[in-house]
Amino acid sequence: MIFNRSFLGSSWWHRDVVSWSSYGIRLFSASTTTDSSSILFLSPTSWPEPNATAAGTRTVSLLTHFAARFDSVHFGCGAPMKGSMTRLANVHWHHIKPNRTDDMTNVLQHIQSRNGPISTVVFDRFYAEEAYSFRIREQCPNALRILDMQDFHSLRIGRQQLVKEIDQREANKNHTNKQTKMTSELIEQVMKFDPSLYEWVEDLPQHKKAHSTFLRELASIHRSDLVLVCSNSEMKMLKQPSWNVESSKLIPASFFQMRVEQESTMSYDERCDFVSIGGFKHPPNVDSIRLLRRIWPRIRSLLPDARMHVYGAYPTNEIRSMHDERLGFYVHGHVEDIKEALLQRRVLLAPLRFGAGIKGKIIDSWCYGLPVVTTPIGAEGMMMTDTLAFNENDWGGCVVSNEDEFVKAAVDLYTTKDLWECSQSKGIELLNALFNKEQNLQLIDDALDDAKMNMRQRRKRDVTGQLLWHQINHSTEYFSKWIELKEA
Repeated sequence: MIFNRSFLGSSWWHRDVVSWSSYGIRLFSASTTTDSSSILFLSPTSWPEPNATAAGTRTVSLLTHFAARFDSVHFGCGAPMKGSMTRLANVHWHHIKPNRTDDMTNVLQHIQSRNGPISTVVFDRFYAEEAYSFRIREQCPNALRILDMQDFHSLRIGRQQLVKEIDQREANKNHTNKQTKMTSELIEQVMKFDPSLYEWVEDLPQHKKAHSTFLRELASIHRSDLVLVCSNSEMKMLKQPSWNVESSKLIPASFFQMRVEQESTMSYDERCDFVSIGGFKHPPNVDSIRLLRRIWPRIRSLLPDARMHVYGAYPTNEIRSMHDERLGFYVHGHVEDIKEALLQRRVLLAPLRFGAGIKGKIIDSWCYGLPVVTTPIGAEGMMMTDTLAFNENDWGGCVVSNEDEFVKAAVDLYTTKDLWECSQSKGIELLNALFNKEQNLQLIDDALDDAKMNMRQRRKRDVTGQLLWHQINHSTEYFSKWIELKEA
């Protein structure tokens, strides 16, 4: 059944002052509440790259917003600073190696001696919380500790392993090599996947790793004072009673977009060709392009003049080898200005078989008036309801579950002007309703104010969080200290 509804390289920081508008990032006005203190973001591995990943775009949005709320904003990362990297205005950048007590102590003392107390620390994904939170708890015990999930990592990793298991099972059954296929049965199983309940057919190391990641991520959630959750579907999963997560610590925090008017985008007749975007360090994007390259000849046979344009940072040799001008399949790799790439195209194709969180590629597409053909995984968390079973005019494109439906939806949306215009309108409507900058940032501000005001009481009643901070459960802390001693 078809339901019709309605990032990208490394040279991205200019000296001293940055104009983020060219990357589709909006600067925010000052919050009505200001804190005479500092906020510190921490990541052990990644500096924010707004033109390479959706996560980077979202992080820069938060940094920019908090620059108006706090006296000073800081970002610390364990990765070396890149030679081309400079500073986002009003944000201080620090290289902090994980597993180094002295490095962390020096940075914290430096920040607080110059900028006042650190009142808030944001951990960029759960492994940042594992690497740094115990040091923050020791040295800044009154700082609010916030976990920014970005997406539900263990859900995405578990879904990826499930897809691999299904692919292998199909290959064994048919005595063929493993292929990237999309069936309704596969998509249904992926959408039903629960990282706490799924029983793997085989007890393989990668399956143990998927379950271990879930337990680590859930423990990180419990240890944190607040948790920024990107998707309403993931929020629903986190609230299931058996996980015992305090509802008051879960804060919806998807994307933060300026309002878009349909009149500001290009029309159906002014556009042509298909497009796909997404960085290739992200496994769901690699898998998606493998599938797209295999089914593209079917679309091309029905639309012989159409071309497929693939954009994304860090393309592998495998991805580059898919370039074929005879088939009209163009792999461009990194593009400096995604706006021009999206404004010129008529339909974005995103045949995602697994993933989690809100898909930045769809946010970007709707922002520039571009309808989308994707799967329930791609559309997850980007609807006004929790179900796909609604009117054909309720989404910004088409949501499908198998290859035949995908080909038909791509051709129909590309060739049917009325359907395309309806999808464009609905996509912009959903973008403005679900990802509104002011309303989504206000939710975060309100949550911060309440958590700071009631921190002592909230921590006291969070029994599971206290349990996980008990010394017998400090595995990541003691492991980090062991590494430090080993490498000394």
